[in-house]
Amino acid sequence: MRILFIHEGLGQFQTLHEHLNSEGLAHSWFLCTAGVYNANKDKIPNLVPFAVAGENPNSYFYTKNLEARIQRSFLIKQAIGELLKKTGIDLIVAHGSGGFPLQLFDEFDIPIITYIEFPSFGHHGHDPKYPQPDYATFRDKVFEMTSYHQVLKSDLVIVPSAYARDMFPSCLHERIVPQMEGFDITRKPSTFAKEEGVFHIGFSARDLSSAKGFEQFILIAKEILKVRPQVRFVFCGAPKVLYSYEEAFLQNNFPVESRPESFMQYVLQREGITLGEGASFQHVSFAGYDDFASYVEAMDMFLYPLQFGSANWGLFELLFRGKKIVASDRCFVPEVIRHGYNGLLCKYDDMASWVRYATEIIDAPHSFAHLGENALADAHQRFHIRKVAPRYLSIFDTVIQRRKLGVF
Repeated sequence: MRILFIHEGLGQFQTLHEHLNSEGLAHSWFLCTAGVYNANKDKIPNLVPFAVAGENPNSYFYTKNLEARIQRSFLIKQAIGELLKKTGIDLIVAHGSGGFPLQLFDEFDIPIITYIEFPSFGHHGHDPKYPQPDYATFRDKVFEMTSYHQVLKSDLVIVPSAYARDMFPSCLHERIVPQMEGFDITRKPSTFAKEEGVFHIGFSARDLSSAKGFEQFILIAKEILKVRPQVRFVFCGAPKVLYSYEEAFLQNNFPVESRPESFMQYVLQREGITLGEGASFQHVSFAGYDDFASYVEAMDMFLYPLQFGSANWGLFELLFRGKKIVASDRCFVPEVIRHGYNGLLCKYDDMASWVRYATEIIDAPHSFAHLGENALADAHQRFHIRKVAPRYLSIFDTVIQRRKLGVF
């Protein structure tokens, strides 16, 4: 099987691409931007570059992102044409935005699978306290339109969870398959400095937004500190918000001279929390991956009060490191965590349950060791790349055979 993955970055497909090639399961290429190609060509096999279009200063604001993706799609099409002079391709797997396949549909006699994380920010959801501003709503309609179009034009769409599939209209579900990406996580001893003999509770998210659960984590932590004051809380993530509108809230409600520099700072100031050595709270910024992994390994347990998400990779990092997790029963999380087996689940806003579960683990961590052990074993059984790659290949083969039979 000859597969071409397409993404402006390495993103979702890197681990699968490398695994298929190294294990001889398929022959795959990875089409990425020239910058990504130059930075990784000596480390990752079969990378193919495509050119990047310059930014148009006269773009219409509400369709600026769409225009950039369309330009990229033409350049991707050109790169595929050049690649086809050297080799045949049985299947194209394109990221919905980073590999925007618009100009590939109906151009090549090659089946196309599109990977879509979620169809629009409106479907994804956000904290109602921090509403989507009008400009974002207008631009989001374009994103949603292209997502629906990709489902209709692709031979198949892959999403990372059943929850993500349910964001689409039910009439499109038969064209969408949930399949989480695979992981290959190697554990190493932690070098993260923490206070000896003190129980540490972590929170990890790519961005510290209310949508990802950061604000709720802080509120839960304050309640836990009322009954277990010696606990330390360490949160890891970037202050810049990606998938929700907390920063618009700050811009609309604070004058420039007194505006918190980030939503993280706003929550900490509002809740009277200071950071630093010896304090109850500590923030760890994303540095290298090894530093992040060391932080995760060091924590005694994690709170994961997710509000909105289609399949957050950070949760899988915790599972693959055998952590004890208390998580909200929202979004995709119940697809991953079974209550009492590989973690504990509770209602997002049930503060009493969060505090009760956390204090039970704090007081008797060995009684809950099975949660971490099962989390690790279950992650390897369900989400390791060795288990996931055959499922992807089965999906790929089904699409290829359907195209040969003329079934769309």
